[in-house]
Parts: sequence; structure tokens; C-alpha cells
Amino acid sequence: MDNEEAKFILKAYRPSGADAKNARFGAALNQAERDPALKTWFEREQARDKAIAVKLQSIRIPTGLRESILTGGKLSAARRSWWQQPAWIAMAASIAILLTLALTWRYRSVRIDWNQVVAQISNDAAHGELHGSHGEAANQLVAMLSSSATHLSAPMNIDLGKLKTDGCRTLSVAGHEVMEVCFVRSGAEFHLYVMKRPVARDLPRAPQFATNADIHSVLWTDADHLYVMASTKDESALKALL
Repeated sequence: MDNEEAKFILKAYRPSGADAKNARFGAALNQAERDPALKTWFEREQARDKAIAVKLQSIRIPTGLRESILTGGKLSAARRSWWQQPAWIAMAASIAILLTLALTWRYRSVRIDWNQVVAQISNDAAHGELHGSHGEAANQLVAMLSSSATHLSAPMNIDLGKLKTDGCRTLSVAGHEVMEVCFVRSGAEFHLYVMKRPVARDLPRAPQFATNADIHSVLWTDADHLYVMASTKDESALKALL
């Protein structure tokens, strides 16, 4: 289960804690305990839901509201608007189904050749003369990546828009805009390529390692971005940074 699936499930979790023993929420709750970013999001959602619940409880129901609603329903049933007629309702339902099918097909048909992505990035990483990032945002990112305390598989706070504005190196990979920064860890040079997480049905759920010529790489994703890290160092060196 990834964070997106966990968020979808946890949005239905009641702030009262009444669902704590519900097995349907077990895996998502465990994911939130393991992932600090997801846990923070979940606590924020619960606090907001609880505040809304308190506000709703404070609202007084007007006397005679039920009778007014029933009376209004009887009056409206006597005369239907044109858009409430069965034929128009059936047509609207058909259009909604067709739109849903079209969007579903479009989503399912989106595929990305990950081998092509990795091969293009590996080829780029092999040409050191092309590299070089500029701007405060890129410098801050490089400093974070260079720290031995940083684990790249953890969610990273990366603003692609700011990186681009500051002049970070940008390239196109398989039709996607990608930012690239170089950093050094333990005397070895690594290249990190970052793109906005694409809408695709075949996103890898675990880090994918590959080797092209003398370049070793690993591809992974989080809730917001897709990453590829490349280096002449072997797979064990890449794993040590994740």
C-alpha cells in the first residue's frame, strides 16, 4: 500500500476513534505510523474533521424543520421541471456514464516506458560537462542531499517551480520536464533527477535498479514526485543513500 491508497482509506476514518478496531483501516493506520509525512497529514485531517463535528453539534435545528421539508416535497412532486422528467434524467445518466468511461480509459491507457526514462537519464549522467545547477533553491537541495543524515527514500520537500525559476538545470525526459542536481556523498558523485509524479497506471511501487553501460541508477516515487538517481558507483552505493 502506498501513501495515496492510505490517504483514500483514512479520509473515511472518524475522528471519534470509533473505527480503531475496524480491520478495513488496519493497513492504512500502520502505513501512517511508519511514514512521518503521512502521519502528519492524518493528524491534520483528524483535527479538521473533529473541529467540523464540534461546529455541527453546536447548530440548533429549527422547530418544525421536518414538517416544512415534507410539505415542500409534496408541493414539488406535484409539478416537475423539464430536467426532472424521466427521459431527461436517463439521458443525463447516459452522458455521465460515457464521460466516466472515457476518463477511465484515458487514465488506464497512460503508460510510460520506464526503460526509456532510465536509459535517457543514464546517458545524460555520463556526460558530466552538461551538468551544473544554479540558484538558492538548488544549493539548498544539494546541501540536503549531501548530508549523511538524509535518506532519499523519505518524502522530500522539493519545489520544482522554484528550482526552475532559480535556474536549476532542466531537461526533457520521455516528454516530461525534469530537474537535475549533482551532489557528493562520501567522496562519490551522484546525479538526482526529479519530475512531477506522472499519472500512470504502472508506476513502480518499489525502487527499481538498473545498469546502462557504466552508469548505475535507481528509480522510485513518493506522493508528489518521481526520482532517478544515477552514478558510476554500484547498486550498493545507491541503496546506502535510500
